[in-house]
Amino acid sequence: MIKENFISADSHVNEPEAAFARIPKKLRVKGPHFVQDPPGKKGLYIVFEGHSPDPVGNTFLAGTGRDPSVVQDRVENFTWERWRGPWDPCARLGDMDLDGVKIEVLYPSMARNFYGLKGQDTPLQLAGLQSYNDWMVDYCTEAPDRLFGLGLLSVLDPQWSVGEMERCAKLGHKGVMLPANLPSDMSYSDAKFEPIWEAAESMDFPVHFHINIHQSADRDAYELARKDPGMKEAGKRFVNRSLFEGPRLLTDLMFGLVLENHPRMRVVFAEYELLWVLPFMMRLEGNVTRFGLEHPDIPHMTATPSETIRRQVYITFQSDPAGVAAAEKLDLLDNLMWSSDYPHGGSTWPKSRDAVQAQVGHMSDEMAWRLTVGNAAKFYNIAV
Repeated sequence: MIKENFISADSHVNEPEAAFARIPKKLRVKGPHFVQDPPGKKGLYIVFEGHSPDPVGNTFLAGTGRDPSVVQDRVENFTWERWRGPWDPCARLGDMDLDGVKIEVLYPSMARNFYGLKGQDTPLQLAGLQSYNDWMVDYCTEAPDRLFGLGLLSVLDPQWSVGEMERCAKLGHKGVMLPANLPSDMSYSDAKFEPIWEAAESMDFPVHFHINIHQSADRDAYELARKDPGMKEAGKRFVNRSLFEGPRLLTDLMFGLVLENHPRMRVVFAEYELLWVLPFMMRLEGNVTRFGLEHPDIPHMTATPSETIRRQVYITFQSDPAGVAAAEKLDLLDNLMWSSDYPHGGSTWPKSRDAVQAQVGHMSDEMAWRLTVGNAAKFYNIAV
């Protein structure tokens, strides 16, 4: 029998207007704004200048099975009072209790739109991220032993991000987040990001990357593809997000020698599930070893991919029994942290007990506890 009181290492807040209230008025005019029934749409939308309106109701889909009629209703007839849990920390606790979840590590929802801003709007991005980071402190204060936030950093101004990381640590955040995907002319192995990695390593402050949070993503193009994708184009988008995004990011960090040069820095890959990491641990070991032997004068990895992953890379999973089984064979279970993804459409809420049972029910009680509670508690230094 699986015990309850799980830790969800990847849940979300659905930000109300208060999350952005600290943005100076001179910047706020460009966004974000909540607009009811913008031209050609029905429902409440968050609007940034220059980007397609984003439906608030789309982030309130847990438990719906993404049934099209239910989704349409959630979007078009959205009100904040209809479901308070995703944005009200006191109401949230009842939803957690219903699901057998005691503690949550919190990622953003609508604040991801700040990463759609480009260079000319850097001041708005920085002000928006800082406003969110401050609001998150207030949010978690309502249940400081159950709710733990992550601060948001910017790739547009790495020096600002170093200062903000230090500030977030003092505020009580459990780590920081950066966008998982960068524009083609930017790489996390670029020298300009070294101050971030140095600070994260020296502070022992983990860096998080969450699926589908991209810097300078063109939301107009995304909206067009969502409306009329065609099966082939939709498939490309699904595969890029679900299968390629995680490996591309890990390739950047691993083969760009970010992890090699900062061996005490810890990173988290959230909502990617598990199977994508297996080729790094099974197919690339020999390649990496041969490269070092054949090119000893070129900077190269001194650890194998599997050694680097076990040392520094942690991965959240929701529902991936095959991935859990493979991780068990590859001695990777200490790097896994279960998550519910509440309150998004892919969430296991309110049936997380069943999802957990299906994945770890065959394990010993001690091992099941580690995957659903212990690993996250140790990683984030949370008392349980």
